[in-house]
Amino acid sequence: MSTSAVIRSPVQRRRPLPIPLDSTNLKCPLLQQQQQQHGQQSMLIEDEVHGVIELPGLIQEIVEHPLFQRLKQVHQLGLIPWSVDKKANHKRYDHCLGAYKSAQDHLRAIERNSHYEPKLPDWCRQAVEIAALLHDIGHGPMSHVWELLSHHQFNHEENALACVDLIFNDASNQELVSLREDGSGRGVQLIKALILGSSDSLSFPMMGHTYIFDIVHNRRCGLDVDKWDYLRRDNKRLQILSSAEMDFDDVFLKARISADGQRIEYRYQDYHRIYRLFEARTRLHIAAYQCPLTCAMDVIFVNAVQRLAPELLNIRSKDPDWLKLHDDHILNIIEMDPISRYLREPQRIIEVSGNDCSESNIIRVNRRIPVAWEAMKSEEAFAFFGNKRKKRPINRCVNPTIINKCYKLE
Repeated sequence: MSTSAVIRSPVQRRRPLPIPLDSTNLKCPLLQQQQQQHGQQSMLIEDEVHGVIELPGLIQEIVEHPLFQRLKQVHQLGLIPWSVDKKANHKRYDHCLGAYKSAQDHLRAIERNSHYEPKLPDWCRQAVEIAALLHDIGHGPMSHVWELLSHHQFNHEENALACVDLIFNDASNQELVSLREDGSGRGVQLIKALILGSSDSLSFPMMGHTYIFDIVHNRRCGLDVDKWDYLRRDNKRLQILSSAEMDFDDVFLKARISADGQRIEYRYQDYHRIYRLFEARTRLHIAAYQCPLTCAMDVIFVNAVQRLAPELLNIRSKDPDWLKLHDDHILNIIEMDPISRYLREPQRIIEVSGNDCSESNIIRVNRRIPVAWEAMKSEEAFAFFGNKRKKRPINRCVNPTIINKCYKLE
């Protein structure tokens, strides 16, 4: 590993809704001096899930771009730090770096486990890693809450594609320039196709490497490095699931490339771990992502923005105002709305019985959270290898979680 600067991702201070800082900027003077002496272009970032992540020069240039730096001001879990646990205040910046490292780990593992030929070209490998890094760069303020606010007219993946173009238009690193210019821009084409999880937009064949479309955004069966990182990262902050309930790393680390190079195959003996992953996702949806109080606070946030600044919903990453469209900016705007005080004081959002839901200051929360088995799609969506007798039986939960609650704003 090259000698580089160590940087801990900063968490921005928030004026309207203060959340305790959990990390600070820190550069190691000795390493920085050695980096200057040896002319190294990479740097190291300390991450709470992966430890130290090394960023080579081309990745460092992307991370330092203003569009990526903006993610330091977008909460990964929206309003959950105020509704569920203030420690869950990590940012999309952290998750994107983690997805980048997870893509590296997954790709190296499947190559090691399968010894597949032909070898993946370097430009394809770079495209996979960059797609993982940039897959969420198009998120609006408070992440998925912004899509709810726009009635899903805003799509963070489509918005990410424009970010990819903007970043590569500004690129000066020669490897990034090559991805932009070589082969009619095939590298950038592939990055955007991997973010969408579809090869339909490619103007060239993948020539035996279609399996890489199972890494970043796996539309076939849902097992991808996006989930692998955010489940680990979110639970590390929320502490909802035990280590045994989070035991699914081998799903990714023991997988392999299929003989025809078309997809990634998973071990029969990891079938129960696949179920465990989707069960962990469901449990986090119940306890945090779609917690009734979180949903109620989402409604409050949505109503305040729609009243005070509906024009912001039309801003996209191509617009000059995109860089300042982040959590702090929106929270400062809606602070003028009296209803925003409930975001600062969630204890004033009181659950009431369904019989008391006729008043005007009532928020109704209705959700259906599917069980893990339903979220997994069909078993035919997965490709397996190994000894089928090692496939363990699983105890399937068949009843979805139905949430039907009312909250009164006092």
